[in-house]
Amino acid sequence: HFFLLHRAIHWGPLYRWVHSVHHNSVNPSPWSSLSMHPVEQLGYLGVAFWHLVIPSNPILALYQLHYAGFGAIPGHVGFDKIELSEDRSVDSHAYIHYLHHKHFEVNYGDGLIPFDRWFGTFHDGSKEAAARMDARYEKKKARANAAAAK
Repeated sequence: HFFLLHRAIHWGPLYRWVHSVHHNSVNPSPWSSLSMHPVEQLGYLGVAFWHLVIPSNPILALYQLHYAGFGAIPGHVGFDKIELSEDRSVDSHAYIHYLHHKHFEVNYGDGLIPFDRWFGTFHDGSKEAAARMDARYEKKKARANAAAAK
């Protein structure tokens, strides 16, 4: 749900009118996870409305609404790891989403299902991933220039 919705709102007009509100936060923070246009908020939290149509356990409905409401916060914390001790840390997974805010056209998913890897939009911060992103961008620019020349 999240990958498809997020990918769709990166399409030109929807990005301009809807998702650009969220991307005003170039350096994400926990508050920017909730910074959304009302249309985006409806799509994002709308997954919980299925429970009104399809009978389900109320605890499951509350869990899904809670996850939709607060699940994006860890991806916007602004740091990569929580250090527990000198040799132990917990990965916040925020760096991947930070790269999405920095480059816009990578890391659309939340990582639970590897859609970004499958569709070639995964960026882990490595030089190889940056080269793949640059190559994809150059192809896209060439297509746009060819279309404009017609």
